[in-house]
Parts: sequence; C-alpha cells; structure tokens
Amino acid sequence: MLKKMMTSKIMLFVLFAALITLLSACTGTSEKPAEPVAKPAEVETSTTPAKEEKVEEAEPAPNLNGRVIRISHWWDATPKGDSESDELARERIKMVEEKYNVKIKYLNTEYWSTSEKLSSSVLANEPFAEIVRIPDGFIWGLMHGGFLTPLDDYLKDTRVEKDVIDSMRFGGDKVYGLESWYTPNESGMFYNKRIFKEAGLKDPQQLMDEDNWNWNTMLDAAKKLTVDRNGDGKMDQYGLAGAHYVLSEMLIASNGGKLYDEQTGKVTFNSPEAMEALNFLHSLYTEHKVIKANGGNDWEDPAKYFGEGTIAMYPGGLWEIEGRILDKLKDEWGYIYMPKGPQAKSYYEPFGQTAAYVIPKGVKDADAIVKIWEDLQDFDNWQDNRRLSLENILPDETSIANAMNDDGKVQRLFGGRFGGLGIKDQLDSVTEKFVKGEITPSTGVAQVITKAQAAVKKVLSGEQDKKK
Repeated sequence: MLKKMMTSKIMLFVLFAALITLLSACTGTSEKPAEPVAKPAEVETSTTPAKEEKVEEAEPAPNLNGRVIRISHWWDATPKGDSESDELARERIKMVEEKYNVKIKYLNTEYWSTSEKLSSSVLANEPFAEIVRIPDGFIWGLMHGGFLTPLDDYLKDTRVEKDVIDSMRFGGDKVYGLESWYTPNESGMFYNKRIFKEAGLKDPQQLMDEDNWNWNTMLDAAKKLTVDRNGDGKMDQYGLAGAHYVLSEMLIASNGGKLYDEQTGKVTFNSPEAMEALNFLHSLYTEHKVIKANGGNDWEDPAKYFGEGTIAMYPGGLWEIEGRILDKLKDEWGYIYMPKGPQAKSYYEPFGQTAAYVIPKGVKDADAIVKIWEDLQDFDNWQDNRRLSLENILPDETSIANAMNDDGKVQRLFGGRFGGLGIKDQLDSVTEKFVKGEITPSTGVAQVITKAQAAVKKVLSGEQDKKK
C-alpha cells in the first residue's frame, strides 16, 4: 500500500513539472522562434538542487522631466525626413525623447562664433547648449581653459571603439570629446585608367595588388606619363597634380611621419620621416618636374586638371569626388591608397584634424547627456550607409573596397592632429618656396620650426582665444 502511494505521488510530481514547463514555454519572451518539437530528451536525475541564475535588470533611463536638449552644429542638423537615413534619424530622436522624457532641439551656430559662445556662456554659468559640435582647432584652447566636461566616467559602458575614445583625449589624460566612429579611408590617390592603359603601364591598383605600390613606382609612372603629346615642345600631360600644402601632409603621413605629436606637444615636421617626405616633394617639383604647375589657384586647379583628363594621378580626398570629378572626367578612373614611403610599414591615412562633440562645463546630468548622444548615433548601420554612399560616387567595386579599407591595409596615424594649432601655416610658407626652387626643405624647416612651436604654445595657453 505504501509503495502504491509513493508511486502515485511521483506520477503527480512528474505531471506537475511537465505542466510548469509547458506554461513557461508558452509565456517566454525570447525573440528566437521556438524549436520544432522533437522526441523527449532523456531526463537526468540529480539530488543536488539547481542554482537560481540571477538576471540583472537594466537600469531605467533617467527621467529628465521634459527638458530641452540643445545640440549645436555650424549647420542645421535637423533631419528633414527626405531620405532613408533621415527617417531613421527621426525615429532615433523620437525614441530618445520618449526614453529620457526630453525634447531634442538642433541649434545652428556660426562656425567662428562657436568657441566664443561656448566659453562665454560657461563663464556666465549658463551653457548655451548641452552638446556642441566643435572643430579640434577650437578644442585645444577650450580644453586647456577648463571650459569642457571630462567624460571618462560616462564612457565605461559605451559602443564607441577604444581607439576613437582615446583619440578624444587630444594628447591629454582626460576624454573631452565624443565621436561615434571614424571612416576608414578618407584620402588617397585618384588615377586615370585611360592614361595608364595607353602608355602600357600597370596602373596603381595592379601595383598595390603586387605589394609594389610605393614612392619609387609612383615616381617611375609619373615620369613616363609626363609627356608632350602633340609635339609642340611643351608638356601637355603630367604624371601628377596637386597643391603643395596638400601633398606635403599626405606624403609625410605616407612615410609614417607626423607634423605634431599630441602626447609630447612637440612640432615634428623636422623628424627624419617628415624631412624625407619634404625632400621627395621638392624633387618631384624641381628635379623630376612631374607635377603640373597650377595656374594661380592652388585649391581648384589640380582637381580641374584631373577632371580635364590631362593628369595621370591626383592625391586628394573622397569629399572632392561629387563636385570636382563626377560629370567632369570622361575617362575611366579609380581610387587607391597613397603609396608607401621608404619608412612605412603599411599604407597610412593622415589624421591631421577632426571635429568632435563636447559637453560644456556646467551642463547638468552630463552622464545622461552622454547616453542621449550615444542613443542618437546609428552604430548598427554606419558602415552599410557609408558603403551605399560610396557606391554613388566611386566608379567600381575595387575603389569602393579601397575606400572602405576592406582588406585592412590602411592605418590611421592617430596622435598627430595639428588643426588649429598654427603648425601648418608655418610649414606651408616653406613648401610654397621650395617647390619653386627658392630654398631647400632643410633650410626652410629650420627657419620656421621654432615659430611653429611658439604657435602651439600660444593656442594651448588660450592666448589666441583671448586675442579674438
């Protein structure tokens, strides 16, 4: 009798356990579809009680009680809803407004007034915006003047990559800026495929595929493609075109050099890597004569020449394509990395300046403001969006892959930004002279290196901002 009662209790327990399991499956919240019903698994019995797993609940977003979160740019950044990306941005804004009980408002602040407006409003204890887009040329002074909120404590649980966060230290110990990501390759070499084909030369893409795209192979091609095509005794096709102040920056970077070291605060365009690049630039103009002289407008002429189909190679930025190459160049063309310099271990992307979002000192609830900014970023789709935009402007899949850095061959030279420090002005005054053969690079650099260092000190001390 006792044995029979025990058997009945066991059967009731099994049925009760099965019922609980069935109910749990019906009320689960997993997004994954339920697996197809299979044969029952063999049940393992154990006398050890199962440990209960602790499920950490996400902390609720702070309620900011309808507060207006002002985000300042030097343009109107309000998404208009006239594109898919704009529609997604509007959805993110709506989500943020509901999640934090806020209202997002975009301010259009004049470019040159942004720094002064930020500093003066902080001094008045009334920051004019919660989030401000600032070029790094202004960040240096604001950072050292104590006008910005350090953000390290608010970025411990973030989707921003570590190298991006570290770049926002601007050479200091604290993080002062917010940037969501860096596009992998913003500048390189445009080249005319027709000109290379007609000359029977391998084009830069072929040379890169062979791991043989460097200063020497670029120079060899440039010399062979600088020719007098109509026989009038004058060169009417050139290997290269460019502005001396663009070429200097790109060549220094391609040799692994920097104009400035953010960690030490030292001007470094007199380093061995930089001087080798400047001497090479000097030779391109004065010895090899493979760069077409500009006709009075260093900014516009090089791209114009390339668009006319008389230049084989043109170093420049992707931003130039829509206004300067598309609908102008009728020939086939491509986009490749800058060639490797003798000291380079990789293809390098210069990183001379970058804008960033900052939070002015005195902004309340800075921790929540950082999370609001992060929730407004399209982390999930930015690479796809970038590829789609590149498909609209680049001529072929290989060029798109290069711009996306799909093969990972390009490295950014972090830690060498010089924008806004007055360094480039000094160097450009030198390159302007030595490309004409008036002085040598070593003489010119010696004349301005001290001036460049003094310009840095002036900006970092805030003297420049006070003067303005």
